[in-house]
Amino acid sequence: MPQGQPPVADTPHLVLVGNGDTHLHVAANAERFTRCGLNVTLLTRRDFVYADWLGGMLGGEWQRDEICLPAARIAAHGGDHFVAMPTAVDRRMRQLTLDDGRTLTYDWLSIDLPPELDEGSLPGCVSAGDLFGPGVDDLWRLRQQLETRLADASATLPRLAVVGGGPVGVELAANLLALGERYGRPLTVSLIGNDRQPLPGAGRRANRWLMQRLDRRGLQLELVARASRYASGQLILDDGSLVEADWLLITDRSRPSMAERCLALETDEHGEIAVDARLRSHEDPRLILPGQAAAKQALSPRARAAILIDSILQSRERRGEPSSPPRSHPHWRALNLGDLRDIAWRGSWWCRGRWVRRLKHRRDRREVAHYLQY
Repeated sequence: MPQGQPPVADTPHLVLVGNGDTHLHVAANAERFTRCGLNVTLLTRRDFVYADWLGGMLGGEWQRDEICLPAARIAAHGGDHFVAMPTAVDRRMRQLTLDDGRTLTYDWLSIDLPPELDEGSLPGCVSAGDLFGPGVDDLWRLRQQLETRLADASATLPRLAVVGGGPVGVELAANLLALGERYGRPLTVSLIGNDRQPLPGAGRRANRWLMQRLDRRGLQLELVARASRYASGQLILDDGSLVEADWLLITDRSRPSMAERCLALETDEHGEIAVDARLRSHEDPRLILPGQAAAKQALSPRARAAILIDSILQSRERRGEPSSPPRSHPHWRALNLGDLRDIAWRGSWWCRGRWVRRLKHRRDRREVAHYLQY
């Protein structure tokens, strides 16, 4: 073998680094790879979190243990699970050095980890009464602290601000309202988003209905605005307006994970890595970055997983021939609004109501049962 060339493996190998939302759906379909003669290995020290239930957990519907799915269950779908994480990535040799001392060679490497809150991205935020990120640990801590105060009629309730819009911000803000509604003590919640609509991928009628419903429930909605800093119990927005807030839940300010920093890839002025429509790095087409694509392409985890799976299977089948454009994956998206009336949409098509809640629960439970093989 020529010096400096990656080793040739008998069986192509896909390595999934991290317990991100996209990797959960890929792990649940790992048998599609194994049927085609590919090995799949998942590297993570933490279990998966079923993201569609995160909002419901915050709103009091689910318990933490109910939404955490063991990463080791990938074995039921033909994959392998290593309780380890990479400390170094040699992209030329396509080799990982793991923190347990082992090395691992890959043909495709996908990195998808839950976002880590970058406290330095919002000046002054550490001076807030409390600060939370969008991960399961922080959201569970937020719920526990709020429930303690909600259960005590003499306790003062904090003013809450969710910084970061889109479906994630809307669902978390709506479920904060729902938590207060469960206890009969309304919470003061603000949502700051930089888009013109709360759901950028949905139609005008869906957004109008959603804004009216959230307004009736007491949400203060600040659109086309970004938080520039926090001081003295107030968020100062980039248009000069002020939002009163004691506690902050920040969903849109994340820093690169250690695994991503090991890649030594070039980033733009926003710290983002360029990816193509197949979620692959422009610098290295063997490297897949679903998290980078999430922000730029506004794709759901299911859509990102479908693109990842199709892309690798096409590469496997075509064996170096020019690849065809990625297939379209129109998926319905649904949000738990915490009041038994969910909303679902696909482009301009949308629906809402209690029956959407029932269908969403049926789909979610089916997906969880499929992954767990129960």
